[in-house]
Amino acid sequence: MKYAFDIGGTKIEFGVFDDHGTILHRHKVATPLEDRDSFINAIRDLVLKADQTFAGDGIASLPPVGISFAGGLDPESGAVISANVPPIKGWPIGAGLSAVLHRPVRVENDADCFALAEARQGAGENHRTVFAIILGTGVGGGIVVDGHFIGGRSGIRGEWGHGNDISGPLMRHGIKARQCGCGGASCLDPWGAARGLERLHTALHDRDLSSQDITRAWRAGNSDALKTIDVFVDLVAGQLRLMVNVLDPDIIPVGGGLAAEQGLIARLDAAVRASVLGRYDHALVVPGHFFADGGLRGAALLHDL
Repeated sequence: MKYAFDIGGTKIEFGVFDDHGTILHRHKVATPLEDRDSFINAIRDLVLKADQTFAGDGIASLPPVGISFAGGLDPESGAVISANVPPIKGWPIGAGLSAVLHRPVRVENDADCFALAEARQGAGENHRTVFAIILGTGVGGGIVVDGHFIGGRSGIRGEWGHGNDISGPLMRHGIKARQCGCGGASCLDPWGAARGLERLHTALHDRDLSSQDITRAWRAGNSDALKTIDVFVDLVAGQLRLMVNVLDPDIIPVGGGLAAEQGLIARLDAAVRASVLGRYDHALVVPGHFFADGGLRGAALLHDL
């Protein structure tokens, strides 16, 4: 039995998994953002209620807790480096919650957890090198080799949406670069995910549409949406090409809201495979099996590492 959390700036999702990876219980609550005590109490309440149903007698029988969250951890202190949940910034969340919950608690970035779920039980199962990417609110990623994370000396890894320079491709399409939240001037992150798709459409056509409306219009053959998708694929595939040439992954499962757009993922796959140095005769960029809840499922696997 394992407990898992997926913690974001809007909601906390809690799940109870059996040893075969089947989810037995799931519950969501709003993420407390006002202070750390409220945050801790929300986590503790979910765990203690689950214990009443799923835990045995005694400390030794308490299920361990895995946590997926949108941010990074200092690998030495375990303190939260960055997160969209202000109360936990600078706090050693794993050790802090372990003391409160009286059981082991392991914490990892949400993209890493998604990558772990896909590598061990999803689209990357039976593949050696899995580079999983997130195309949701922003652009993220995680790297799993032989079922284990690689890298992590700084607490930040797989962040292929940052540190790149897409000002050239943006200029080619008549779009001005945008300041990224990381401080960079021309990162992919503001343009490469669902929110990025919306920004592209506004920049190209001076019209605000949701990502769902854009992809719906694209499937219907709308000329503006066709142009937006063409530019999106050009930008994202260009950066994925570099990652493929560096990592030579066996598969790239996609998570986040845009992973549900199978036609768009197929376009990305074709563009990437047509431009990389290596030869890939099979689909490389594919929708993740757990694109909707991979962070939660990966969190449940953390204590297997």
